[in-house]
Amino acid sequence: MTQQPVLVEKESPVCIADPYPVLDRLREAGPLTRVPTSFMGEVWFVTRYDLARALLADPRFSRRRPDDSEIAAVDSDPPEHTRIRSLIRQAFTFRRIEGLRPWVRAQVDAMLDTAGREGATEPVDLLEALAYPLPIAVICELLGAPPQDRAEVRRSTEKILAGEIAENREEVYDRTKRYVVGLVEEKRGNPGDDLTSGLIAARDGAARLTEPELVELIIALIAAGYATTTNLIGNGIHALLTNTDQHALLRRRPELIESAVEEFLRYESSFSAAGQIALEDVDVEGTVIRKGEVLLVSFCGANRDARRFPDPHRLDITRDPNPHLAFSHGIHHCLGAPLARMEAQVAIGALVSRFPEMRLAGPTRWRENIMRGLHELPVVLGAAATRA
Repeated sequence: MTQQPVLVEKESPVCIADPYPVLDRLREAGPLTRVPTSFMGEVWFVTRYDLARALLADPRFSRRRPDDSEIAAVDSDPPEHTRIRSLIRQAFTFRRIEGLRPWVRAQVDAMLDTAGREGATEPVDLLEALAYPLPIAVICELLGAPPQDRAEVRRSTEKILAGEIAENREEVYDRTKRYVVGLVEEKRGNPGDDLTSGLIAARDGAARLTEPELVELIIALIAAGYATTTNLIGNGIHALLTNTDQHALLRRRPELIESAVEEFLRYESSFSAAGQIALEDVDVEGTVIRKGEVLLVSFCGANRDARRFPDPHRLDITRDPNPHLAFSHGIHHCLGAPLARMEAQVAIGALVSRFPEMRLAGPTRWRENIMRGLHELPVVLGAAATRA
């Protein structure tokens, strides 16, 4: 028997400042609810952890509509997805990412030097001082783009983070594509030890990334690597500064930074939800999702499910285990997860160590977007600790 739709207030729970009370109500209402959204229309909405995890790995759902003719390498289905992912892994290696760590720390130190001069007694926006420029610098370094291109990379993708992609999709896409095509042409002629050159060279027997796949993949890496990591860093700092006991704990025990970042990912996921399309009629615990209907899996909801996470609305940087779904699950688990983790560990760890007295300097506003993040993060840093 198909469950009757359950509609909630006009504001989607993925697009409001504090979605968690609404997500709790939806979770208790049943395994699936019907929710109106501004970006996908009315969708089936999942907030329970176990069901979300199962559906993210269910081959009866796709990230793409069957009639979608656009190239979307990272959202493809097997066997296309298997081929593309195997080629990406050849270039997007753990060695390459970890090799960047000292360089990332140097970038963070330089950014904090500048922020410290401005923010010792007056508010400084840590989004503009750290959370925006660091991921842009890292993705440009990883792709082999020169430092002078960072401003263009940000301009070409910042509307995605601002939640304006729906209204400006073609404009944003065309601008970013022009830049990426130029970068690929440059690397074909002058390859280096960078991700773009590695993706150009990657092959599996006769299989290689086609030119459209290569361009689309790099666009996705820029957009996802920039926006999600910016939000992870900003959301993590905000979580610490609004949970002073955990802030104090991390100051005392800086070795907790890895588990702290995992908790930031669970507590305020950078992506609030992921959409999937039913490829056939699917019975989900007595509710039939018809072929072609949209299923929206709420990472924010699943990651605050008390059935899986004790005291889920409490920030606990020692939480273990912490099997959050912030990077999705199944074949579409984020390949960039190790890079995002590394950047957040370095940035937030250095910030807490350098400025132990930092505090919020004013109110903050959450973006009304499926990518969960802040408009600004005003902080008074206070006096810098003596550096060894």
